[in-house]
Amino acid sequence: MNRSIEIDKLTIGVCYYPEQWPKSMWKDDLKRMLANGITVIRIAEFTWIKFEPEESVFTFSFFDEFMSVVEKYPAMKVIFCTPTATPPAWMTEKYPEILPVTVDGQVIHHGMRRHYNYNSPKYRELSACICRKLAEHYCPHHSIIGWQLDNEFNGGGGPDSFYSESDHKAFRIFLKNKYGTLDKLNETWGTIFWDQTYTDWEQIYLTRYTSMRSPNPHLVLDEKRFFSQSAISYAKMQYDILKKYTPEGQFITTNGLFRHLDYNELVGTGIDFIGVNFYPNQGNNSNKIMTKRDFDDNSLPESPENLNDRKWSWILSNARACSSNFAILEQQSGANGWINRMPARSPRPGQMRLWTFQSIAHGADFINYFRWRTCTFGTEMYWRGILDYDNLPNRKLEELGRTYKDVSSVGDIAGSKFKAKVAIVRDYDNLWDGEFDIWHGPLRGESEVGWFNAAQRSHTPFDIVYMRKCSKAEDLTKYDLVVYPHVTILTKETADILKEYVARGGTLIMGARTGYKDEYGHCYMMEMPCYAKDLCGIAINDYSILCFKDFEQKAVWDDEEIDAIVFNDILRPVSESVEVLATYKGNYYDGKPALTVNSYGKGKAYYFGAGFNSKMADKMLRKLGFANPYGDVIDLPECCEIAIREKDGEEYIFVLNYSDNDELINIKKTFVNLFTGETLSGSLTLDKYGVLVLQEKSWIQ
Repeated sequence: MNRSIEIDKLTIGVCYYPEQWPKSMWKDDLKRMLANGITVIRIAEFTWIKFEPEESVFTFSFFDEFMSVVEKYPAMKVIFCTPTATPPAWMTEKYPEILPVTVDGQVIHHGMRRHYNYNSPKYRELSACICRKLAEHYCPHHSIIGWQLDNEFNGGGGPDSFYSESDHKAFRIFLKNKYGTLDKLNETWGTIFWDQTYTDWEQIYLTRYTSMRSPNPHLVLDEKRFFSQSAISYAKMQYDILKKYTPEGQFITTNGLFRHLDYNELVGTGIDFIGVNFYPNQGNNSNKIMTKRDFDDNSLPESPENLNDRKWSWILSNARACSSNFAILEQQSGANGWINRMPARSPRPGQMRLWTFQSIAHGADFINYFRWRTCTFGTEMYWRGILDYDNLPNRKLEELGRTYKDVSSVGDIAGSKFKAKVAIVRDYDNLWDGEFDIWHGPLRGESEVGWFNAAQRSHTPFDIVYMRKCSKAEDLTKYDLVVYPHVTILTKETADILKEYVARGGTLIMGARTGYKDEYGHCYMMEMPCYAKDLCGIAINDYSILCFKDFEQKAVWDDEEIDAIVFNDILRPVSESVEVLATYKGNYYDGKPALTVNSYGKGKAYYFGAGFNSKMADKMLRKLGFANPYGDVIDLPECCEIAIREKDGEEYIFVLNYSDNDELINIKKTFVNLFTGETLSGSLTLDKYGVLVLQEKSWIQ
């Protein structure tokens, strides 16, 4: 199936909340939107009470009235949402069992949003009912082009881990289906350790408070899989109901990306393609918006390793790993911030346009801004929209007009694909296992930051690829370089895919802690790196995490010191085809191999016995010849990003300047500026926060 949005041209929309504004404003709002290039609105994600003010009493009068206004403007289309992210007060009061519970047993009460658990039978029943009623009533409406399920599964300020009684019961069913017998479960979880053996299914719970907060690690891994499956099952319930009523052409999506959810499985099971919330301004503020458990551990915007708003290209790359063409369902237009958290500066003039093209450059074909007008009340009254409280024209509205003009000039690139010859590989088992296991999780976090920063600064476009049980070598062979930094959980099946990729001529880079666990989180009783041993041609019999004085551990490669961060595997070549490229400097393993390369079939497998910071990743990209593949076309300063989209053999080159300074760039061929039609070649100045979309003149007829 096609897992991407299908749309004829790049399209702009906005989040709109008719329930928050006087009805007298609706018509003028719609007219002003259309005048500024907005042709889609997303509505109704937090309005269950408007459809079901009391149990089993349904009314559609409010949104029928609003949709009748929309009908007067045929150019305006609608994404309708299921309102299940906010169960109303009558429901949580009558059925408190639907509320989520924390690991410590604290009930999360009504009063915010996302106050429900996926596994409550009553909540599923009520959710199915409201979805069916909305589908019956609104799917036939000709203004509706698609549906958004819920809002921010596992995110949105709500929980991403669930411990209600309904969840414990559902977890037992999940485990029975997975393992069949208690004997198999006990073996897989290693419950003989510390006398944790279960003799009845009712003895099993999701993680509860334990001494030192150190529960069984194999249970913890399975519960992450369960959380994901719970969200997907809930989404699929809604998806299946809507699909019975949606006419041809109406899509179903949702907005992410958040923890404990396998989005690659969700796409095609519970949605048609992925939608993303995109708030890069959060990267410009000192409140930490991501932690090592997610992606980035840079605490201050001024940190030299912090790429600020630019680092959100990592989020877009993750979206592209699910849907090559996707939607931005919330695109930042103004400063973000709740009343009690996430304070942020206002985006500078030009950044709204910059971030719009950042999204488009990475594969977004639909851009939906958050929001039309800043709300005057509630938790998000400081989360600014395009318009402010006064409803007057402002610089953001003016910038939207310019952005719409530029988007329209390149609108036909919809459906074109991001082009990259380098892939960074991830998988959910290692992400989830690494949240709890401090012996490999932080290593992955550091190295992903290192590779991302190095690729960005060296102008090396890359994709993210998720390895799954259904993956094949063909998923990798279109890439010249594959980086799978710390695949701790490595099955024989995945190792065989990697071997086939390298044997066909690919280049693979792996790092410390590779391959020593099975899919259940047990350590193999094999010589490390276990199923990667033949591929990499090395064995590991000794290793050490780096602490205290070890933090400055180095290795030497071509007479140059390199950082060997976080953890050190001490390598021992076991194949004649292995070449030692770098050795450790200092410590008790001074002079031992730190970096090797093994010839395997037509390709090469590199193993670095440490984590990758940006300097090491950059060095590998450059020495192996993968850095800056468009260097013969254009010279860019580090502060600019390059991205390529391709369609029917034609390349579209995006250049994005994240700097607050004008920057000099050098174009080495003759290109056309698709915004202006102007021919460009040689040195030119790109404005601060400026954007170019270029096409080689030979393609222009």
